[in-house]
This record gives sequence, C-alpha cells and structure tokens, in this order.
Amino acid sequence: MEAREMEFLKREFAHYYERNEPDYPLMIESREFGFGFEKKIDFRHKRFNTNEELHKYLITNGPLFCSYSIAYYTAPEAKPMSNKMMFNIDLVFDIDVHGCPRHSDKYVCDECLGRAKEDALKLIEEFLVPDFGVSKKDISVNFSGNRGYHIHVNDDRYRGLKGKEREEIVSFLNGIGLDAGIFCEEGPRVDSPAWFGRIAKCIKERLERGEIKTSKREEYLDNIERGIWSNIRESTWFYREFEECRKRFSTNVDAQVTTDVSRLIRLPGTIHGETGLVAKRLRSVDDLGGFDPLKDAIFAGEEEIEIELLEGIPQMSIGGRTFDEINNKNAHLPKYYAIYLIGKGVAKLAGRS
Repeated sequence: MEAREMEFLKREFAHYYERNEPDYPLMIESREFGFGFEKKIDFRHKRFNTNEELHKYLITNGPLFCSYSIAYYTAPEAKPMSNKMMFNIDLVFDIDVHGCPRHSDKYVCDECLGRAKEDALKLIEEFLVPDFGVSKKDISVNFSGNRGYHIHVNDDRYRGLKGKEREEIVSFLNGIGLDAGIFCEEGPRVDSPAWFGRIAKCIKERLERGEIKTSKREEYLDNIERGIWSNIRESTWFYREFEECRKRFSTNVDAQVTTDVSRLIRLPGTIHGETGLVAKRLRSVDDLGGFDPLKDAIFAGEEEIEIELLEGIPQMSIGGRTFDEINNKNAHLPKYYAIYLIGKGVAKLAGRS
C-alpha cells in the first residue's frame, strides 16, 4: 500500500475511534497489545494501564490492525516472552472460511460468510453448550472483520488451560481418535451424549433419507433405536458412513489460534485494515443468526469517492447494495466500498499521487 492510501485509511480509522470505543478486554493492564500498519502485527509488547490510554492511542495513531493477548501477564510489555510471567489464558476459537466457488479468497460474500456463521453456531450449540457445559451467557461472539468469527469462552473453568489441554479440545471438536469399534461396543442411541449420539443420529437420518443404499433399511433403523450395532458394523457401508458423519460434524476451528497461548487476536470493536469492517461484538449469541457482517459491520458512509482500480473487481454485495463487476480503470463508489477495495490492495485513490 502506498503512503497516500495509508494516510487516508489511518485518518478514516482515527475519525471512527473519535466517535467509538472498542470493547475493552478484561484486566486490560495485564494484556499485551500489538498493532499493524503494513502487516497485521508490525510490533507488539505494548501495555496499557487503562481503557482511556488505549482509546487515546487508537485516536492518535489510527492503526490498521489492533490485537491483544488471550493471555494475562504480570509484565505484558516485557521481552522476551518468558519475562512476561503469564498467569491466566482465555479460551478462544477462530472460524474462517476459504475456497468459495463464487470468487477468489481475496474477497468474501454472503454465501461463504453464511458458512462461517453455520460453523460458529455448530461450535456453540453442538459442542460448547451441551458437551462442555458452557452457558450461552458466558460465550461472546464477534465478527473477525474479514472471513469469519471469533468465539470467546468466558468461563473460569476453561481459563488457564495449557497448550496440550487445548490441543485435546481441538481434537475432540474434530472427532480425532473416534473409534468405530468402541462406538459399536458401547451401543449408542440417537439420544446418547456427545459424539456417539451425533454419529448415531447422523447414520439414522441418512438411512431414513435413502442416502445409504441397503435392503436392510428397516432392520437397521430398528437396531439403531435399540442401540444394537453388531450387525450394522458388518455392512459394507458402515465404516465409510461413520467417517462421513464424523467429518460432517467436525468444526472448522483454526487449531493454532486455540492452542497457541501467546497468541494475539483482533480486539473486538476495532477495524480490520484489510476490509474496513469492524470486528463487531454481538450483544448475545442469539443475535448471530440475524447478523449480516457486510452490512452491520460497516463504519464508513455512503459519500462517494473516486478510486483507481488496479485489477478487475468481481460482483459484490456490501452495505445492502449489490455492485456489478467493475473492469474500467476508475470508479466512483461509496466510501465504505472504496475503503474495502483499498484495504484489499486492489485500488488506490484517484487523482494526483
């Protein structure tokens, strides 16, 4: 990004922070902060003793990226990491989507962000609440500002878990190590807890829909109702369907974010410099279903500005409007869309450099 565009974004972001405060983390004085202009994190090891100090920094500098530690430290500004003296760690999950057939990974759309929302809801409603016993009131969700969502577990039982324990959580969420033989020996039914119930229900529903081809459909359905799997496991399709159901229920969490205890993550309520979208925190988990990040996370207005495009732009829906594919060199676009394209590195301000 050239200096002119950098200064433009910094100025727009600073104006946003003049009118809005971020969602300050618990015990801000114990958190390490990192900021980015050219990259997501150009420098870290920053400490703020009060919310006011952080807010003033955002207004004064207008950083393109603001991240904070999931860990709590006695000396968050210290170097190297071992001198920070970690004493607690939040449990956080990051869900992103990639590989949308409608566009390159440079962009997002309602389809891929809808998949990210489904994955976030699955994590919460299929795992965190029933399997981990976390109350919805102890779960906070925020849009990442780009490709997905961050889910924070605010339950003291899960704070302080070390890397190995977090790896076990990620493995559980993906059904790693799930044994089909033990599954059959335990004789689960569709109302059995956790993974065994999920697999039993999945296989039952696939039989009911005719997705599993067998002449013994009714017999197998009756056996599943009674928790009898001895004859089902002898079928040619069982192990294949078992694995298919495991994959279907696996969560799309970024393992590194959850397991890396020294990780910095986007501060909710701050702007993502690559999109100009706010990493907006939802008031409750129940608000996730109706949240539209390409509309609800916009901070800039409808005022049109002229930009010079550096490459062709695919059709995109943002701000409640659908913009056609753009192939001409210059375009007048609403500021929020212009900021998005500048942040993506596919446009710059028109006119003299």
